[in-house]
Amino acid sequence: MKTSKILFLTLLSATLIFSACDDDEPTINEGTVNMMFEYKVGEDAFETGKVYEINGTAVQFDLVNFYVGGIEFKPEHGDDTNPVSVDGKYLLVTPDAGAQEVATIPTGHWHTAKFYIGVGADENGQSETDFTSRDADDPLSVQTPPMHWNWNSGYRFVRIDGSVDTDGDGTPETTMEIHLGTNDFLTEVSYDIHKDVEAGSNMVHFEFDVAKALDGLDLSQEHETHTFDNQELANKVKANLPGAISPAHQ
Repeated sequence: MKTSKILFLTLLSATLIFSACDDDEPTINEGTVNMMFEYKVGEDAFETGKVYEINGTAVQFDLVNFYVGGIEFKPEHGDDTNPVSVDGKYLLVTPDAGAQEVATIPTGHWHTAKFYIGVGADENGQSETDFTSRDADDPLSVQTPPMHWNWNSGYRFVRIDGSVDTDGDGTPETTMEIHLGTNDFLTEVSYDIHKDVEAGSNMVHFEFDVAKALDGLDLSQEHETHTFDNQELANKVKANLPGAISPAHQ
């Protein structure tokens, strides 16, 4: 009888200890957020080298890259009380970039994602040493093909390279270079994402429609700007950028 009582008390103590351990386990209340931009051209998937018709002109793309920075998440529409700002984080968005890790934020419903297309004034105005000494895996480091003009001219915020048909035969034969940069062309955007962030990995998925970025352009005539030399065309593309990006179905 005494042995049974001792055994019972021992089991009871073990149960209480394990219960206490369970109660002490921390609740995971943060999740990692990744962002991905899926490229398309109108209703078609994006492919380099493929010929598309945009605004009545045959076009093919070799390179379409852009920078994203100044990322901020807001919990409710119009609620500025508890935003999460991801300071110093940049993404180099390319057709093959896939999901890129952005930040770890509290779990729960996040209503809005804000960011800018381009590179902030501080980084855009850095010295040559600051630029060339960046780690190779830094999106703001030296890239091939280049996403930077030179240390005193700053970054190409958006780079669209390819060719367009200028003689009407349906074959793109003329070089297209649309490069946006300088601080005046930093483009702020905001989207309602309605993302429920859970513990673990979470994806915020956007679509980028290259055709919408070129909306309204006569590409047979308007196909070259390096910002400095054709600001009229650069401004048209800048105005199109917010509408070229949209949250994808999660």
